[in-house]
Amino acid sequence: MNFKLMSMAGQGGSVFGISLIELINHRNDLIVLSSDMSTPAGLDKFKAAYPDHFMNMGIAEQNMIGTAAGLAEEGYKPICVAQACFITMRSFEQVRQYCGYMQIPMVIIGIGSGVSLQYMGNTHYAVEDLALMRTIPGMEVIAPCDSYEAVLAFEYAVNTNHPVYIRLFGGTAIPAVFNEEKEFKCGKAIKMREGKDVQIIATGSMVGNALKVAEDLEAEGIKTSVTDMHTIKPFDSETIEMDKKLIVTLEEHNIIGGLGDAVAAFLSQKSTHPKLLKLGITDRFLPVGSYKYLLQQCGLDVESIKKSIIDNIE
Repeated sequence: MNFKLMSMAGQGGSVFGISLIELINHRNDLIVLSSDMSTPAGLDKFKAAYPDHFMNMGIAEQNMIGTAAGLAEEGYKPICVAQACFITMRSFEQVRQYCGYMQIPMVIIGIGSGVSLQYMGNTHYAVEDLALMRTIPGMEVIAPCDSYEAVLAFEYAVNTNHPVYIRLFGGTAIPAVFNEEKEFKCGKAIKMREGKDVQIIATGSMVGNALKVAEDLEAEGIKTSVTDMHTIKPFDSETIEMDKKLIVTLEEHNIIGGLGDAVAAFLSQKSTHPKLLKLGITDRFLPVGSYKYLLQQCGLDVESIKKSIIDNIE
Protein backbone atom coordinates (compact mmCIF):
# COMPACT_ATOMS: atom_id res chain seq x y z
CA MET A 1 0.00 0.00 0.00
CA ASN A 2 1.14 3.55 -0.72
CA PHE A 3 3.08 5.01 2.25
CA LYS A 4 1.35 8.39 2.06
CA LEU A 5 -2.10 6.77 2.04
CA MET A 6 -1.22 4.57 5.03
CA SER A 7 0.20 7.41 7.09
CA MET A 8 -2.80 9.69 6.52
CA ALA A 9 -5.55 7.18 7.35
CA GLY A 10 -6.89 7.03 10.90
CA GLN A 11 -5.50 4.05 12.77
CA GLY A 12 -8.78 2.79 14.15
CA GLY A 13 -10.80 3.63 11.05
CA SER A 14 -10.32 3.58 7.31
CA VAL A 15 -6.79 2.16 7.27
CA PHE A 16 -8.05 -1.28 8.27
CA GLY A 17 -10.69 -1.47 5.55
CA ILE A 18 -8.36 -0.08 2.89
CA SER A 19 -5.65 -2.63 3.64
CA LEU A 20 -8.19 -5.48 3.64
CA ILE A 21 -9.42 -4.59 0.18
CA GLU A 22 -5.86 -4.76 -1.10
CA LEU A 23 -5.01 -7.96 0.74
CA ILE A 24 -8.05 -9.93 -0.35
CA ASN A 25 -6.89 -9.65 -3.95
CA HIS A 26 -3.99 -11.90 -2.92
CA ARG A 27 -5.67 -13.90 -0.13
CA ASN A 28 -9.10 -15.19 -1.08
CA ASP A 29 -9.23 -17.18 2.17
CA LEU A 30 -9.63 -14.06 4.34
CA ILE A 31 -12.90 -13.70 6.23
CA VAL A 32 -13.75 -10.88 8.62
CA LEU A 33 -15.98 -11.31 11.66
CA SER A 34 -17.18 -8.18 13.42
CA SER A 35 -19.15 -7.59 16.60
CA ASP A 36 -21.20 -4.71 15.21
CA MET A 37 -18.02 -2.74 14.57
CA SER A 38 -17.94 -2.45 10.78
CA THR A 39 -18.28 1.34 10.70
CA PRO A 40 -15.83 2.19 13.54
CA ALA A 41 -13.35 -0.27 12.04
CA GLY A 42 -13.66 1.23 8.55
CA LEU A 43 -15.11 -1.96 7.10
CA ASP A 44 -18.23 -0.64 5.35
CA LYS A 45 -16.63 -0.51 1.89
CA PHE A 46 -15.09 -3.93 2.37
CA LYS A 47 -18.34 -5.63 3.38
CA ALA A 48 -20.17 -3.95 0.49
CA ALA A 49 -17.56 -5.10 -2.01
CA TYR A 50 -17.01 -8.57 -0.53
CA PRO A 51 -20.18 -9.60 1.33
CA ASP A 52 -19.21 -13.28 1.21
CA HIS A 53 -16.07 -12.48 3.20
CA PHE A 54 -17.76 -10.55 6.00
CA MET A 55 -19.89 -11.70 8.93
CA ASN A 56 -21.53 -9.37 11.43
CA MET A 57 -21.80 -11.48 14.59
CA GLY A 58 -23.58 -8.83 16.63
CA ILE A 59 -22.58 -8.00 20.17
CA ALA A 60 -21.54 -11.58 20.89
CA GLU A 61 -17.76 -11.61 21.04
CA GLN A 62 -17.47 -15.06 22.64
CA ASN A 63 -19.55 -16.61 19.87
CA MET A 64 -17.48 -14.70 17.29
CA ILE A 65 -14.23 -16.29 18.52
CA GLY A 66 -15.78 -19.75 18.45
CA THR A 67 -17.15 -19.23 14.95
CA ALA A 68 -13.74 -17.96 13.80
CA ALA A 69 -12.09 -21.09 15.17
CA GLY A 70 -14.48 -23.25 13.17
CA LEU A 71 -13.84 -21.27 10.00
CA ALA A 72 -10.09 -21.59 10.51
CA GLU A 73 -10.44 -25.35 10.75
CA GLU A 74 -12.20 -25.24 7.37
CA GLY A 75 -9.29 -23.44 5.72
CA TYR A 76 -10.18 -19.77 6.17
CA LYS A 77 -8.00 -17.08 7.72
CA PRO A 78 -10.35 -15.39 10.21
CA ILE A 79 -9.94 -11.78 11.31
CA CYS A 80 -11.98 -10.89 14.38
CA VAL A 81 -12.76 -7.23 15.06
CA ALA A 82 -14.33 -5.80 18.21
CA GLN A 83 -13.77 -3.18 20.86
CA ALA A 84 -10.55 -4.00 22.65
CA CYS A 85 -12.14 -4.18 26.10
CA PHE A 86 -14.70 -6.79 25.03
CA ILE A 87 -12.68 -8.97 22.66
CA THR A 88 -9.98 -9.46 25.29
CA MET A 89 -11.94 -9.49 28.55
CA ARG A 90 -15.35 -10.89 27.63
CA SER A 91 -13.80 -13.42 25.25
CA PHE A 92 -10.67 -14.27 27.23
CA GLU A 93 -11.59 -17.92 27.83
CA GLN A 94 -12.40 -18.51 24.16
CA VAL A 95 -9.23 -16.77 22.96
CA ARG A 96 -7.19 -18.77 25.48
CA GLN A 97 -8.66 -22.09 24.35
CA TYR A 98 -8.63 -21.58 20.58
CA CYS A 99 -5.63 -19.29 20.03
CA GLY A 100 -3.56 -20.52 22.96
CA TYR A 101 -4.32 -24.17 23.61
CA MET A 102 -5.28 -25.08 20.03
CA GLN A 103 -2.91 -22.55 18.41
CA ILE A 104 -5.44 -21.54 15.76
CA PRO A 105 -3.77 -18.67 13.85
CA MET A 106 -6.60 -16.15 13.81
CA VAL A 107 -6.05 -12.40 13.83
CA ILE A 108 -7.72 -10.54 16.69
CA ILE A 109 -8.14 -6.78 16.29
CA GLY A 110 -9.05 -4.70 19.33
CA ILE A 111 -10.14 -1.17 18.46
CA GLY A 112 -10.66 1.74 20.84
CA SER A 113 -8.00 0.56 23.29
CA GLY A 114 -6.67 2.50 26.25
CA VAL A 115 -8.97 5.36 27.21
CA SER A 116 -9.75 6.44 23.65
CA LEU A 117 -13.48 5.77 24.10
CA GLN A 118 -13.53 8.74 26.48
CA TYR A 119 -17.08 9.45 27.69
CA MET A 120 -18.16 5.79 27.44
CA GLY A 121 -16.35 5.32 30.72
CA ASN A 122 -14.52 2.57 32.54
CA THR A 123 -16.75 -0.19 31.18
CA HIS A 124 -15.29 0.60 27.75
CA TYR A 125 -11.70 1.48 28.63
CA ALA A 126 -9.25 -1.24 27.62
CA VAL A 127 -6.33 -0.88 30.02
CA GLU A 128 -5.87 -4.56 30.87
CA ASP A 129 -5.79 -6.07 27.38
CA LEU A 130 -2.00 -6.26 26.97
CA ALA A 131 -1.68 -8.00 30.33
CA LEU A 132 -4.35 -10.54 29.44
CA MET A 133 -3.11 -11.36 25.95
CA ARG A 134 0.51 -11.65 27.13
CA THR A 135 -0.43 -14.54 29.40
CA ILE A 136 -1.73 -16.74 26.58
CA PRO A 137 0.96 -19.17 25.38
CA GLY A 138 1.88 -18.65 21.74
CA MET A 139 -0.06 -15.40 21.37
CA GLU A 140 1.80 -12.53 19.70
CA VAL A 141 0.82 -9.07 20.94
CA ILE A 142 1.34 -5.93 18.84
CA ALA A 143 0.49 -2.30 19.63
CA PRO A 144 1.18 -0.08 16.58
CA CYS A 145 1.95 3.60 17.09
CA ASP A 146 0.26 5.02 13.97
CA SER A 147 -1.73 4.01 10.90
CA TYR A 148 1.36 3.13 8.86
CA GLU A 149 2.65 0.75 11.50
CA ALA A 150 -0.87 -0.64 11.97
CA VAL A 151 -1.01 -1.68 8.32
CA LEU A 152 2.42 -3.31 8.53
CA ALA A 153 1.38 -5.18 11.67
CA PHE A 154 -1.87 -6.29 10.05
CA GLU A 155 -0.12 -7.54 6.92
CA TYR A 156 2.27 -9.50 9.12
CA ALA A 157 -0.57 -10.98 11.18
CA VAL A 158 -2.51 -12.11 8.12
CA ASN A 159 0.50 -13.94 6.74
CA THR A 160 1.88 -15.58 9.89
CA ASN A 161 0.92 -18.98 11.26
CA HIS A 162 0.71 -17.66 14.84
CA PRO A 163 -2.33 -16.17 16.58
CA VAL A 164 -1.92 -12.40 16.84
CA TYR A 165 -3.62 -9.70 18.89
CA ILE A 166 -3.33 -6.18 17.42
CA ARG A 167 -4.19 -3.31 19.74
CA LEU A 168 -5.51 -0.23 17.94
CA PHE A 169 -6.23 2.91 19.92
CA GLY A 170 -8.90 4.31 17.63
CA GLY A 171 -9.92 7.61 16.16
CA THR A 172 -9.78 8.95 12.64
CA ALA A 173 -7.16 11.64 13.15
CA ILE A 174 -4.29 9.75 14.77
CA PRO A 175 -1.07 11.75 14.22
CA ALA A 176 1.51 10.09 11.99
CA VAL A 177 4.70 9.10 13.79
CA PHE A 178 6.66 7.81 10.82
CA ASN A 179 7.67 10.16 8.02
CA GLU A 180 9.37 7.50 5.93
CA GLU A 181 9.03 3.81 5.23
CA LYS A 182 10.36 1.42 7.85
CA GLU A 183 10.87 -2.31 8.01
CA PHE A 184 8.46 -4.03 10.40
CA LYS A 185 9.52 -7.19 12.20
CA CYS A 186 7.37 -8.75 14.87
CA GLY A 187 9.42 -8.88 18.07
CA LYS A 188 11.98 -6.31 16.91
CA ALA A 189 11.63 -2.79 18.32
CA ILE A 190 12.41 0.34 16.29
CA LYS A 191 14.86 2.95 17.54
CA MET A 192 13.27 6.34 16.89
CA ARG A 193 15.85 8.63 18.49
CA GLU A 194 19.31 8.45 20.08
CA GLY A 195 20.27 9.91 23.49
CA LYS A 196 22.86 9.15 26.16
CA ASP A 197 21.01 9.94 29.42
CA VAL A 198 17.50 8.47 29.37
CA GLN A 199 15.76 5.79 27.35
CA ILE A 200 12.01 6.03 26.85
CA ILE A 201 10.50 2.73 25.75
CA ALA A 202 7.00 3.50 24.49
CA THR A 203 4.24 1.53 22.85
CA GLY A 204 1.13 2.36 20.83
CA SER A 205 -0.36 5.81 21.34
CA MET A 206 2.49 6.89 23.62
CA VAL A 207 5.27 6.76 21.00
CA GLY A 208 4.27 10.16 19.61
CA ASN A 209 4.22 11.67 23.11
CA ALA A 210 7.61 10.11 23.86
CA LEU A 211 9.15 11.86 20.86
CA LYS A 212 7.72 15.22 21.95
CA VAL A 213 9.00 14.70 25.50
CA ALA A 214 12.46 13.86 24.18
CA GLU A 215 12.53 17.12 22.22
CA ASP A 216 11.55 19.11 25.32
CA LEU A 217 14.13 17.35 27.50
CA GLU A 218 16.81 18.10 24.91
CA ALA A 219 16.25 21.81 25.60
CA GLU A 220 16.93 21.10 29.28
CA GLY A 221 20.18 19.29 28.53
CA ILE A 222 18.80 15.77 28.98
CA LYS A 223 19.63 13.55 26.02
CA THR A 224 16.83 11.05 25.55
CA SER A 225 16.54 8.05 23.27
CA VAL A 226 13.11 6.79 22.19
CA THR A 227 12.27 3.20 21.32
CA ASP A 228 9.04 2.14 19.65
CA MET A 229 8.24 -1.19 21.33
CA HIS A 230 5.45 -2.12 18.95
CA THR A 231 5.58 -5.78 19.91
CA ILE A 232 4.86 -6.57 23.54
CA LYS A 233 5.18 -10.31 22.94
CA PRO A 234 7.59 -11.66 21.78
CA PHE A 235 9.53 -9.01 23.69
CA ASP A 236 12.72 -7.45 22.31
CA SER A 237 14.92 -7.30 25.41
CA GLU A 238 17.99 -6.59 23.27
CA THR A 239 16.76 -3.05 22.69
CA ILE A 240 16.96 -2.14 26.41
CA GLU A 241 19.86 0.27 26.91
CA MET A 242 21.63 -0.71 30.11
CA ASP A 243 24.02 2.26 30.06
CA LYS A 244 21.34 4.88 30.74
CA LYS A 245 20.76 6.81 33.97
CA LEU A 246 17.03 6.09 33.73
CA ILE A 247 14.79 3.79 31.71
CA VAL A 248 11.18 4.93 31.30
CA THR A 249 8.32 2.78 30.04
CA LEU A 250 5.34 4.59 28.61
CA GLU A 251 2.00 2.95 27.87
CA GLU A 252 -1.70 3.80 27.74
CA HIS A 253 -2.37 0.74 29.84
CA ASN A 254 -2.32 -0.35 33.45
CA ILE A 255 1.27 -0.37 34.73
CA ILE A 256 0.53 -3.87 36.07
CA GLY A 257 1.09 -6.56 33.46
CA GLY A 258 1.93 -4.46 30.43
CA LEU A 259 5.07 -3.01 28.85
CA GLY A 260 6.53 -1.77 32.13
CA ASP A 261 6.31 -5.20 33.72
CA ALA A 262 7.87 -6.81 30.64
CA VAL A 263 10.89 -4.51 31.00
CA ALA A 264 10.97 -5.02 34.78
CA ALA A 265 11.02 -8.80 34.33
CA PHE A 266 14.08 -8.51 32.12
CA LEU A 267 15.89 -6.09 34.43
CA SER A 268 15.21 -8.31 37.45
CA GLN A 269 17.53 -10.92 35.95
CA LYS A 270 20.46 -8.49 35.96
CA SER A 271 22.73 -7.91 38.95
CA THR A 272 22.85 -4.19 38.19
CA HIS A 273 20.65 -2.08 35.99
CA PRO A 274 19.41 1.49 35.57
CA LYS A 275 16.48 2.78 37.58
CA LEU A 276 13.14 1.94 35.97
CA LEU A 277 10.25 4.40 35.89
CA LYS A 278 6.96 2.82 34.81
CA LEU A 279 4.50 5.40 33.50
CA GLY A 280 0.97 4.35 32.67
CA ILE A 281 -2.37 4.00 34.37
CA THR A 282 -2.00 3.26 38.06
CA ASP A 283 -4.04 0.55 39.73
CA ARG A 284 -7.36 2.41 39.79
CA PHE A 285 -10.50 3.18 37.83
CA LEU A 286 -10.53 6.56 36.14
CA PRO A 287 -12.87 9.54 36.08
CA VAL A 288 -14.81 9.98 32.85
CA GLY A 289 -13.90 12.77 30.45
CA SER A 290 -12.26 13.80 27.21
CA TYR A 291 -9.19 12.01 25.93
CA LYS A 292 -6.98 15.00 26.78
CA TYR A 293 -8.39 15.17 30.31
CA LEU A 294 -7.92 11.43 30.86
CA LEU A 295 -4.27 11.52 29.77
CA GLN A 296 -3.68 14.38 32.19
CA GLN A 297 -5.34 12.41 35.00
CA CYS A 298 -3.06 9.47 34.24
CA GLY A 299 0.08 11.61 33.96
CA LEU A 300 0.46 10.60 30.32
CA ASP A 301 0.32 14.04 28.69
CA VAL A 302 3.62 15.53 27.52
CA GLU A 303 4.08 17.93 30.43
CA SER A 304 3.36 15.30 33.07
CA ILE A 305 5.70 12.77 31.47
CA LYS A 306 8.46 15.36 31.25
CA LYS A 307 8.06 16.31 34.93
CA SER A 308 8.11 12.65 36.03
CA ILE A 309 11.36 12.04 34.19
CA ILE A 310 13.05 15.17 35.55
CA ASP A 311 11.96 14.24 39.10
CA ASN A 312 13.39 10.72 38.78
CA ILE A 313 16.61 11.14 36.84
CA GLU A 314 19.73 10.68 38.95
